[in-house]
Amino acid sequence: MELSWQEALQKLKDGNEKYLNAYRNCGDISPEKRRETFVNGQKSYAAVVACSDSRVIPESIFFVGIGELFTVRVAGNTADGSVLGSLEYAVSHLKFRS
Repeated sequence: MELSWQEALQKLKDGNEKYLNAYRNCGDISPEKRRETFVNGQKSYAAVVACSDSRVIPESIFFVGIGELFTVRVAGNTADGSVLGSLEYAVSHLKFRS
């Protein structure tokens, strides 16, 4: 899924709005979706740095399913060399548009 950064940001905002009013997430986590992403790779439209805290689940707070976000989780949301390297990989390998 190729989106501009503006479209990706809006999609995240829309998903978060749904999350704030939802009782469950309707993101696709089906066996078919897991198989598809295993065979064809992920097609993430955004990279997210998230806390390692188990209460913070980016896929839930942005109301998305498997393969939609490239999530880098780290305690304290600090961006050290490995986190930056993961984000650089996401941007280059997953071909996010600017």
